[in-house]
Amino acid sequence: MRIMLGLHEISNVLQNLKKGFDTLGISSDIVLTKDYAFGVDTDLIAKHWSISLAKYAILLHRRNKEVFLIRHILAFFSLIGRTILFVRCLTLYDTFIFVAFSSFFNFKELIILKFFKKKVIYFILGSDFRPPYLDGSHFQKNLDEIHRLTIETKDRVKIIEQYASYIISYTAVSHFQTLPYIDYRYFGIPTDYHYIQLKSIPQPYLKKGKIKIVHAPTNRVAKGTSIITQTIESLQERYDIEFVLLSNMNNQEVLYHIATSDFVIDQLYSGGGYMARFSTEAAFFKKPSIVTGYDMSHFYENFKYQEKIPPIVYGVPEDLEKLILHLIGDEQYRIEIGEKAYNFVIREWNPIVIANKFKNLIDDNIPQEWWYNPLQNKTLWYYGRNRLEARQILREYIAKFGENALYMEHNQQIKQVILKFAMCP
Repeated sequence: MRIMLGLHEISNVLQNLKKGFDTLGISSDIVLTKDYAFGVDTDLIAKHWSISLAKYAILLHRRNKEVFLIRHILAFFSLIGRTILFVRCLTLYDTFIFVAFSSFFNFKELIILKFFKKKVIYFILGSDFRPPYLDGSHFQKNLDEIHRLTIETKDRVKIIEQYASYIISYTAVSHFQTLPYIDYRYFGIPTDYHYIQLKSIPQPYLKKGKIKIVHAPTNRVAKGTSIITQTIESLQERYDIEFVLLSNMNNQEVLYHIATSDFVIDQLYSGGGYMARFSTEAAFFKKPSIVTGYDMSHFYENFKYQEKIPPIVYGVPEDLEKLILHLIGDEQYRIEIGEKAYNFVIREWNPIVIANKFKNLIDDNIPQEWWYNPLQNKTLWYYGRNRLEARQILREYIAKFGENALYMEHNQQIKQVILKFAMCP
């Protein structure tokens, strides 16, 4: 068995998954066709001239897409680079594990991989499958662009469902899915921060107030940064709070601030009920994390394995100040949640544990309870905006393109949930 992990790194998932496979004695290679913004452990990344060629060709084409005279030449160069790499991977690997929307040829290679009886697993993270009209990170785009992205997302989900061996997904983004998938809640994010060494934290990162709160938004609008900042500034009039908004810092600086904080605020408008990268980093340092969202209580609804539920401080966005005050006023509660979060990521999201679960998929040894039918979903699951903004953009979208542009004919139940939300006063 030889496994390819690719093609884009997200939250160190591929690197940690490889660590798990390595410990199990399973051969795997990380093949990346673009650089990872937070850096990688070069010892874990596969190196070959075909990878370098494909990465360079893709980057060159991306940078010159608007240059009319050469874009077609560079598109062909990119195709050649990707083809050479794909043929090499086709001959080398038995199993392909793709994160998010990774693809060599806009998913057309899945037909070839299925023809050659390769095992293909798609690991869905973030909002990869979520309808763009429910995704607040797109709301600054015009309606035509949101509609175009919606069609693209629907088509991608369809082809991945048709040709992938397994999809690991979750209810909060499964609107377009029509077939049972592997429930993300039984997997989680492979997490390992043991390589972090903070032997001597520089003076500038030490606490300057009685309470230090840290927030590190990847998308300020979708994460609700302005509301979080306003709430903290209001509380600073009554409490000795140091608030650090992490922006344009390297990963080491981010870790210094997390390590010296009392707790962190991850996001205001979560589209699920799970720990994202920032919360897992905080958990490793035994720091509690606040995550709020409108549908979070449904994410682990009727889920019988309590030990697999990430220990975070959660509520609806309107509860933010109350949650902050609870953490400020109860040190023992902060310590307790931080310890639980640490033990959770070490035990449940250990790379070896999750790599073993991937091995179950590869071996077709799958417990029945891992399967989830997306047609059972009854929850709206929008992300990145407050209710009024989400409702307004949905109304405008439906008014312009019609109900059919929701592309929910396969699931009338969730379609009615969306329409009811949009039409509420």
